[in-house]
Amino acid sequence: MYSPSAQATTSSSPPLHQNSSPTTRISLRRTSNYPAQSIKYEQDHHETKKYEAPPQTPQRQIMGPTEPIVRKTPHTFSLGHAPPMAHGIQLISPHELPDRFRQVFPYELFNAAQSKCFAPIYKSNDNVVVSAPTGSGKTALLELAICKLVEAHRSGEFKIVYQAPTKSLCSERMRDWTKKFSHLNLPCAELTGDTSQSEMNKVRNASIIVTTPEKWDSITRKWKDYVKLLELVKLFLIDEVHILKDTRGATLEAVVSRMKSIGTNVRFVVLSATVPNSEDIALWLGRDHTNKHIPAHRETFGEVRKCSFVPY
Repeated sequence: MYSPSAQATTSSSPPLHQNSSPTTRISLRRTSNYPAQSIKYEQDHHETKKYEAPPQTPQRQIMGPTEPIVRKTPHTFSLGHAPPMAHGIQLISPHELPDRFRQVFPYELFNAAQSKCFAPIYKSNDNVVVSAPTGSGKTALLELAICKLVEAHRSGEFKIVYQAPTKSLCSERMRDWTKKFSHLNLPCAELTGDTSQSEMNKVRNASIIVTTPEKWDSITRKWKDYVKLLELVKLFLIDEVHILKDTRGATLEAVVSRMKSIGTNVRFVVLSATVPNSEDIALWLGRDHTNKHIPAHRETFGEVRKCSFVPY
């Protein structure tokens, strides 16, 4: 049924194109069109979005089958020209010695301790104190000092005294050096408490005298009787100098003091494996017979045990 009130209600809201201003129509058109455009944008964006792989790092590039992978090897440098080293010390070859001395050192290289002591012992006349562990080749240092003396005194007018605390060590050194220095015409003689008076002639004719502190003490006590022998002593080698701290140390100290006071130009080379205060011994010996106030050259290797020594 037709109702006038329903017609009035329907006609109260005119259409968009009737009885409205242009501004109102444009605003309404924009509002009505926005949802459609937003939906279309989301659809288009969803359709065009594609998966993109992460970029390759420059460190590793994918190569084609025609490009083989080449693995570079590290560069190596030849060190054949470099001198051999051990413990930061340049090792020295016995071939640096004159030909007649090489037979005494039948090996290719001196060890680290021997190489470090090579210059102060063989290339100078200074007194030397060396403290190094047992088995480090200290005996070769004494042999270097002998070669140095032979090179400096070609006339052969000299005596070398090797002093050790025990007779067994003296006998061992006597046998060893008799063979080693025979080609240099350096006869050896042993002077200990067992040496008879008749064997003293061998001592007088020997170039190397192997003795103990006690026996050499008896010689130096009567130095006027042996003045010719003592004046020929140019090299005094002391093994196991750490006995200065023992009861026998007084005898060793008296022997060295007498050799220094006789006035001859005597060089001292002393060794030990256990003396830590080698600086005291170096100060006691002095650099040489003209620079007694300057300490002797000193080299120390490894750990050593404490022993006391205060020179008078």
